Amino acid sequence: MFKPLLFLSLICLVFPSEISAQEYSLAQAKEFAIQNHYKLLNADLDAKIAKKKIWETTAIGLPHVGANLSYRNALDLEFEFDDAALLAPGNEFLAVFGADNVSQGKIQVDQLIFDGSYIVGLKAAKTYFQLAEDQKQKTIQEVKKEVANAYHLVLVSQENVAVLSSIAESLDKNVAEARAMVASGFMEETELDQLSLAQSKIKSNLRNSQRTVEIAQKMLKLSMGLPLDKELKLSDKLESMISSTGLAALSEESFNSTGNTDLQILNTRRELLYLDVRRYKMQRLPTIAAYYQYQSTAYQLEFDFYKDATWLDAQNAGVVLNLPIWSSGQQGAKIKQAKLELEKMDNTLSYMEAALQVQFDNVKSNLSTQISNYQDAKQSLTVAEKIFERAILKQKEGMISSFEVTQLQNQLLEAQGTYINSVFQLLGARIDLDALQNKL
Repeated sequence: MFKPLLFLSLICLVFPSEISAQEYSLAQAKEFAIQNHYKLLNADLDAKIAKKKIWETTAIGLPHVGANLSYRNALDLEFEFDDAALLAPGNEFLAVFGADNVSQGKIQVDQLIFDGSYIVGLKAAKTYFQLAEDQKQKTIQEVKKEVANAYHLVLVSQENVAVLSSIAESLDKNVAEARAMVASGFMEETELDQLSLAQSKIKSNLRNSQRTVEIAQKMLKLSMGLPLDKELKLSDKLESMISSTGLAALSEESFNSTGNTDLQILNTRRELLYLDVRRYKMQRLPTIAAYYQYQSTAYQLEFDFYKDATWLDAQNAGVVLNLPIWSSGQQGAKIKQAKLELEKMDNTLSYMEAALQVQFDNVKSNLSTQISNYQDAKQSLTVAEKIFERAILKQKEGMISSFEVTQLQNQLLEAQGTYINSVFQLLGARIDLDALQNKL
């Protein structure tokens, strides 16, 4: 038995991280989520796609090279020539008409010289990439908010378990003492039964709360992108979460729309609509393109590149000018539609700025309410704990019945539930306020 135990001990020393659970502060949990949450992984891919879109658009204005190979066989040739005369030197012209097999290779280079819509398209591609970055920032804020809410839920659930465990431990002692007193004849059995019912209720609540902690931890792991089978511990404490909310400075805060991701996305979308107007206008301008073409054609009586082939080469270079003259109002209609879409976005932006201000005021008011609720619930819990502790002492001395103790215990549980809920609501309200100003 000594060697296996020694081997296991060495494993624990060498690989402690595989056995002990990883601890995360709220900040670390957010950072882990940024690197691992599937939404952000997809947001990174969207940004990469948008970046490739920039090059796709840029490549339109760069040289394009293409090659073409073709073969044609004349199944029913109308011309009849003497083969010897046809293939004699200097009779290339006759070969063109008399050859049954025609093979051709061609290479062409095209270069865009001027296109107004291309210039605007380059700007639009870069703006599209900025939109992907803006949406990524919004996703980061959403993931941070999700992680923070899940983190707080775990802390609150654990606090609830700790309080219920303390009450259950106290009741276990009371029930044990009551059994001894019943056995000695100093207490009626009805009093013991009453305490046993209270004990059973507390233990049931404790089991439910422990399951809530397990569910909350799974929700946090899911929000972080952490595998569900990994052990997880939280290093931040609930008290520090409450104290770090900066409650005293809330009255001084005002809404700052600069960092709001929703407004950033709308402004970027507005820029795209503005570029759409410019693009349609630029389409009224002429476009200029140049090209160079080289081709070589083989005319043969039989399909054999190494026999009786007459090769003719040709080179072409030119410039193409496309000039829009009249579209019966089609282009003008497109421009007007784009301008109306831009006007709609301006209206949306004005509304959104006002709506966000109202939302900020509502969230700030809700936070103030939750602060008051938290302070009241904390004070009520303190009073309920004192009353219950005194009731336990009085019950031991026979001054009050077990039924009264049970009633006071229910009062304590209600105060505890109200306090736990007020803490969660307070932290959630603060998260809502920070999310509006990109402070998560």
